[in-house]
Amino acid sequence: MKLEVGKYRVRRVTFSPTTRLEAGTLHVNYDELCSVALQGESIEDVSIELAHPGEETRIIHVLDAIEPRIKVGGSSVAFPGFLGPARTVGEGRTNVLEGLAVLESAQFPEPTSGILEFNEGFIDMSGPGAAYSCCSDTANIVLVFRPRPGISNEEYDTAIRHATLRAADYLAKTTLECEPGELKTYELSPVDLSLPRVAYIDQCQWQGLMVQTFLYGMPMRDLVPTLLHPNEILDGAIVSGNYRSPMKVSTYLHCNNPVVKALYNRHGLDLNFVGVVLCRGHFDDHRSKERNAHYVAKLARLLQVDGIVQTLEGTGNTFIDFMLTVQACERLGIKSVPIVHEHGGPNGTDWPLVDYVPEARSIVSTGGVDRRFSVPAMKWAIGGDSLTFTTQEEWGGRIDASSAMTVSAHELYSGYWQMGVSGFTARDF
Repeated sequence: MKLEVGKYRVRRVTFSPTTRLEAGTLHVNYDELCSVALQGESIEDVSIELAHPGEETRIIHVLDAIEPRIKVGGSSVAFPGFLGPARTVGEGRTNVLEGLAVLESAQFPEPTSGILEFNEGFIDMSGPGAAYSCCSDTANIVLVFRPRPGISNEEYDTAIRHATLRAADYLAKTTLECEPGELKTYELSPVDLSLPRVAYIDQCQWQGLMVQTFLYGMPMRDLVPTLLHPNEILDGAIVSGNYRSPMKVSTYLHCNNPVVKALYNRHGLDLNFVGVVLCRGHFDDHRSKERNAHYVAKLARLLQVDGIVQTLEGTGNTFIDFMLTVQACERLGIKSVPIVHEHGGPNGTDWPLVDYVPEARSIVSTGGVDRRFSVPAMKWAIGGDSLTFTTQEEWGGRIDASSAMTVSAHELYSGYWQMGVSGFTARDF
C-alpha cells in the first residue's frame, strides 16, 4: 500500500466572505460552516470560535479534535464509515490541512456519573499547560455545540461526531484549488531482510458511551485484535469517542500517531516495520483479557516479528490487559517495548504502575501524570464560563474557566499521550 499525503500548511484562520486557503491563512465563511455542522436533528445551535498558539486562551469541554483531510486519489473517503462507505484507506492520495484542528466543545444534556462519565479536558494555548495539551500548537476552529431539548446523550454524541467530521471535510476541500507545500509518501518498501522485524501494538479504549473508539465507523466493542497497515491509521480509519479526560486520545492524534511515524522514519535504516496490531483495552473479566493478550501475541508471531512497541489508551483496569499482552509476547520470544505513563502520586512516592509483569523489562516512561503544577489565568475562555473536574476526589465544585489553578495531566486534554509527544520522561530521585 502506497499513501501520498499532500500537506497544506495552515498558520492562521480568519473569518471571511469566502472559504479558501491563501498563503498559509485559512479564510472561513462563518455561516457556511455553521450550516454544514447543523444538519443533524439533535443539535440546537453551534457557534464557532478561533484560537491560535501563544494566545492567552483556554478551551474547555473539549471532546474530540479532527485534522481536516480529504481523499483525492484511491477508492475510499477520509474517515470511512462516517463520511462514506467503509472501504479500506491507506493508499492513493490524501490532502491534509496541516497545523489545523477542528475541535468539538459541548456539554451533554443528561447527567453522567461513575466510570462512563464525561471528564473535563481543557486546552491552554499558552503557558505551562500547553505542553500537556493536545492541539495547543495548532490553529484551532472550535465548534461549540448546544443540544436540542429532550435528546439523549447517545443521540447528541452521534450528532456532534458527524457534524465535526462534515465540517472538517468542508474545510479540507479548500486544498483542491492549491498545490501542496509538501508531498509525503508512506510505504512499507522492501528492506534488508537482516533487519529486525518490528510491529506496533495499538491498544485503544472501549467501555461504552463516553469511552469508545471507532474503526471504519464501527465501535470497537466486539473487536478481536486485528492487523492493520500503518497507512490505515494515518489515513483516518480510527475515530475517537473517548471523553474520559485522562484517557482521551483524539482523532487528531490517531491520524498523527507518533509511534507509527517514528517507526516509519526508521524503516529500512535499523528496523523492518511490518505492520500494526490494533486491539481493544479494558475488558470486564480476566478471561477476556487473557484471550485478547494471547490473540495479539499470535498475530505478532504470524508476522514473524522480533520485537513489538506497545501503547495504551486509558489507565487503571486497562493496564492489566496491556501487561498481559507484554507477558504473552515475551513468552513467545518476542521482545516487547511498552510505552507507559506513570502515576506515583503528586510527590512521586507511590507505586508508579497500576499493573506490572516480570517480563516487562524494557519499559519506556512518558512521565508521572500525578505531578501537580500551576497554570495561570487566561484572558479568554472558549466553550463556557465554568468547568468541573471529576478525576480526583478533591475536585467537584465549579471553577471559573479562565482562572488560575493547580492541576495535573489528568485535567488537560489528551494529557497522558501529549506528555509523550512533548518528550516528557520520568526520572529516579
